[in-house]
Amino acid sequence: MNTVSRHLLIHHLAEDEKLNAMQIAKRLHISEKTVRRSLKKERYSAEPPRQITHKLDPYKARIKELLEREAYTAVQLFHIMRDEGYRGCESMLRDYVAQVRPKRQTPYLTLNFEPGQTAQVDFAECGFINVGECRRKLYAFVMVLAYSRMMFVKFIMRQNMEHFLQGHREAFEYFHGVTREVMVDNCKVAVVRSANFGASGINPRYADCADHYGFKVCPCGVRKGNEKGIVERSIGFLRTSFLNGLDLATLTLAALNHGVRQWMDTVANIRVHGTSGKIPAELFSKEQNAMNSLPRFPYDCGVLIRSRADRQYRVTFESNRYSVPPEFAGMHIELSVYPETVRFRHEGKTVAEHERCYERNRDLGLPEHDQKLLEQRRKARYGIIIKQFLALGPAAENYYKGLQNKRLNFSLHIRKIMALASVYSRDDLLSAMTDAATSGAFGSDYIANILEARSRIMPEPGPLHLSRKSDLLDLEIQSPDLGIYDID
Repeated sequence: MNTVSRHLLIHHLAEDEKLNAMQIAKRLHISEKTVRRSLKKERYSAEPPRQITHKLDPYKARIKELLEREAYTAVQLFHIMRDEGYRGCESMLRDYVAQVRPKRQTPYLTLNFEPGQTAQVDFAECGFINVGECRRKLYAFVMVLAYSRMMFVKFIMRQNMEHFLQGHREAFEYFHGVTREVMVDNCKVAVVRSANFGASGINPRYADCADHYGFKVCPCGVRKGNEKGIVERSIGFLRTSFLNGLDLATLTLAALNHGVRQWMDTVANIRVHGTSGKIPAELFSKEQNAMNSLPRFPYDCGVLIRSRADRQYRVTFESNRYSVPPEFAGMHIELSVYPETVRFRHEGKTVAEHERCYERNRDLGLPEHDQKLLEQRRKARYGIIIKQFLALGPAAENYYKGLQNKRLNFSLHIRKIMALASVYSRDDLLSAMTDAATSGAFGSDYIANILEARSRIMPEPGPLHLSRKSDLLDLEIQSPDLGIYDID
């Protein structure tokens, strides 16, 4: 209820319903003083607003004058006003200065670049992506040609040296040429020592890459990101045009890089650029001719790391455990780390190669490494069996030589014969081998047959019982000659 409606209602209750001031105040839930003040007036008239004065009011014009002349701070103005008689608090003056201070904008020059002269490079944070069961940050490497505004983008998992160098290599291959300069900010992979005056300290590995491709590294000034505004605006365009609306949780890194490559060819590099007013792909045809040609061999972007294999022939890198051949357990191993692969070297020779894993706490073992150890253990076990076989005696040595001459897979026969030693006695086994060797029968099957035949117990013969008369045999028994017993 506004004040006019309330004034009319109070007069209505007093004149028509004959209510007093106390009753009207209770009905309208207002103070009795307000009711009495309204009843004294026949017509509603708004009260003039009270004029509020501040101790700072006499000095406001003076403060504006000083700010127009010089960019004084609020503390400086407070001391000046105190000398001129101001007795208010500093916070009141500070709030007023923040309201009336003239806004000054830093002027920037419009930079013009020649074809093939400069490329601008930067990293960009692009949210999160699922890698297996892990959730990892997603980044993008972005390179933009300053003249044509041609754009190259690759999504990566880390902002480190191997990804930085690999991004340059793939960008130059995408443009089929190299610019004379590459402008970067003061990130550690590019600049190890920044300087406001003089030359900055370029990262030695990045300087080696620059020498290989023949470009000059041009770091921006400290906190001067505006100097590479071309790539900064391109990153903003990447976020609004490509990444906006994508559900990164459902996409893989390979799918994102495939999609952004199509986006570069069908959207980013064929649009009318907002600053130049021209299509980057059309300007690129002129710029490409001015770029330096690619070197004969691409740059090796791997980063070398020294480590040691543990007793389980595993090398730990980024919390993941990669296998190497078992004979390198406990030895120093050199890792060549690439964005997609990890190579393991010993004394300059590659001994293993794995696909790089961006998950955490994974054990990545190659089957051939485990199989090699199993074969070594099998050979050791076979050596023990041969030693036990030859220890049976000279007959075993002779039979071993015969098996080597007669059987291709003689080791299998040795193991089978030693298995028989757990069933038959040593003497029975040697006797069977002696007889088999005499007969020229070399093989575990012959030994098993001899032992089985010799151990077979034949039942003793008993009397012949005939149950039926028809089964009686017709026997002719001759009478014995008893004359031999006569004594002459």
